[in-house]
Amino acid sequence: MVFQMESRTLKILYNKEVSPGYFRLGLEWKAPRIFAGNFVMLRVSDGLDPLLRRPLGIYKVLGPVGKAGTKGNGVELLYRVAGKGTKILSLREPGEHINVLGPLGNGFPDPGRGKKALMVAGGMGIVPMYLLAGRLPSSTLLFGAGGAREAGIAKDFKGLGCTIKISTEDGSVGEKGLVTALLKEEITPCSVIYACGPEGMLKAVSKIAHEAGVRSYVSLERSMACGIGVCLGCAVKSKEHGAQENKNYRMVCSDGPVFDGAEIDWELFQ
Repeated sequence: MVFQMESRTLKILYNKEVSPGYFRLGLEWKAPRIFAGNFVMLRVSDGLDPLLRRPLGIYKVLGPVGKAGTKGNGVELLYRVAGKGTKILSLREPGEHINVLGPLGNGFPDPGRGKKALMVAGGMGIVPMYLLAGRLPSSTLLFGAGGAREAGIAKDFKGLGCTIKISTEDGSVGEKGLVTALLKEEITPCSVIYACGPEGMLKAVSKIAHEAGVRSYVSLERSMACGIGVCLGCAVKSKEHGAQENKNYRMVCSDGPVFDGAEIDWELFQ
């Protein structure tokens, strides 16, 4: 998928806490087309601390959602306060401006004729699934959350026409247990799996897909410094081995974040 990357300063439309520790950040941006799986790199403060940008996935396009990449008058980012950078971001006010590099990364491909999309999200891995569900309204979302507070994010999907099934670690919403248990119940020979979440979950999803003989696409989450494949800090090993040294390594930011699950060397993941 080809798109135009931009670096520009954008106006903050809103930055509101929707649940303890969870925020929606709206940015005024007539961006190039956005695909499910794209992300941006934010400079969360105007100073040099923190020095590095923070990667955040694009949750919504503030405008009509179509079958292909979407355009609008802005984007919404969904994030959880997890450290110094996101804490600073949570204090930014509407009307302020923030520098953004993006859209970055590749998106999820279409499932193909006769296939049924099965989305598997763990925690904040739900972020790229909103645009995907809007593109594939007959899909099924399997969402694994820690508890009711995190599971509440899934209410956004009710108007998109997809089927929603939830599992929580504490059993407060939906089934008690891991989302991979729901996947084993729902997977069929016609399934194409789209997944985003913790690495352990993605490893398990890829294994389940392989055993069922179906294709999986996984969106990897890695710490990033540059977002454009220069710093090599987000490298993952693939199963492709070439004659050139390190040819079998891929950059999550520039080659991904979406990969065919069968490409990744999961033995290196815990």
